[in-house]
Amino acid sequence: MSTDTLFQSLEKEFLLSRDQLAPIIDGFKSEYKTGLKTPSKGLATMIPSFVTKMPTGNEKGTFLSLDLGGTNLRIAAVELKGAGKTVVHELKRRPTMELKTGEGSVFFDWIANAIHDLITVDAKHLFSESQISGKETLALGVCWSFPVDQTAVDRGTILRMGKGFTLKNAEGYDLADMFHEAFKRKNLNVKVTAILNDTVGTLVAHAYTNPACRIGLIFATGINAAYPEKLPLITKLDESIRSKYPEGTEMLINTEIDIFGNESYLPLTKYDLALDLSHNQPKFQLYEKMLSGAYLGELTRLIAMDFIKAGVLFEGHVPEGFDESWAFPTMYMSTLENDNQVEHKKSIELLSNFNCVNTPTLNDIAILTRICRIVSTRAASLAAVPIISLVDQQHLLDVDRDDIVVGINGSTYEFYPHMNLRVRRALDEWYGKETSEKITLEVASEGGSVGGALIAMLCE
Repeated sequence: MSTDTLFQSLEKEFLLSRDQLAPIIDGFKSEYKTGLKTPSKGLATMIPSFVTKMPTGNEKGTFLSLDLGGTNLRIAAVELKGAGKTVVHELKRRPTMELKTGEGSVFFDWIANAIHDLITVDAKHLFSESQISGKETLALGVCWSFPVDQTAVDRGTILRMGKGFTLKNAEGYDLADMFHEAFKRKNLNVKVTAILNDTVGTLVAHAYTNPACRIGLIFATGINAAYPEKLPLITKLDESIRSKYPEGTEMLINTEIDIFGNESYLPLTKYDLALDLSHNQPKFQLYEKMLSGAYLGELTRLIAMDFIKAGVLFEGHVPEGFDESWAFPTMYMSTLENDNQVEHKKSIELLSNFNCVNTPTLNDIAILTRICRIVSTRAASLAAVPIISLVDQQHLLDVDRDDIVVGINGSTYEFYPHMNLRVRRALDEWYGKETSEKITLEVASEGGSVGGALIAMLCE
């Protein structure tokens, strides 16, 4: 099969037209409605955050936050300076696979040790003597990038985690209790005043910078979105809870769109199905597996293997190790797409990680880079789906407004070459330029740490 034929077939499957996006957007809108009325048990979506205040940008003070994502643990002392300005003093740790798959209590002890280091060493200058010695309680906003069945702003049951985390004796336990027990074991006087999802954190943090923000989106190792929903529509919350709030209240919702999507409306290719089959949690997070940073490299590798088998890439020889699952990380795609030099030294250097039978040619580099571009362009189109569907869910275009702000955080959006432009282009293609221009995409930095500190303050 010729290179042109292979690419025609690939582009037909991967480059999504407006007509192909429509059923996915409709599928999302249907999942929003179902999620808002379905109790948050097991695999939950549309999780109420119990956060009903947004910052004004004028708040001041120093607060603790903890942000656990798919890759890193970040603990921070955050100084809110007012006028939307913040200073973050952060400590970063990376959990080992052993920690991520071991005992829950051991994992939480590891976190408590890191908090102890921040208070007593790394950011000691920000705390008073009584806070360092434990005489005074420190408030902590916990930004948890995993599903939690939240029962109050500072209480929530740990649900199935995903992202490679399979902690023993953690699922079904209260998250705040797990923290407080670890703090007790480590003699730390720290109290969890708020549990938030990182996406809710991104929304709140960006609202501190720009109060017009209506959607928080994380597009990194995984994907998720948050937005404010009118309380009467959140029927999964008991009427007795809803009636406590004043009329017109909006509550921030953690959509958990990472677990949206099924075969009925997702345009899954044979490569998506092969990736899913090789994953340790098959049939779970199907939408996320089509576009997030954890998976793009593997999709590219699977496609490249077909090009090798067809004899058009690497002269038909599989480079050593290239046939192993997950051997081609997404950062390799970034390097290829970023390499604009005529001799493509960086790309050739990257491919030397695999022992190729013959030195890769410039044509090999061009083919592999084009595969990367096709896979990442589809990812951008799929990342536009939550933006479009949440604009609809909030009826933001029903009134004449031109300041719909989306705060986006995450490595795939921020650092993957041209990803921001491709998401923008997907919105332009869906709405037409004139309407699309009413939606502003802004990079929301420090979603977890600043958002966690802000919510710890708003909920004290």
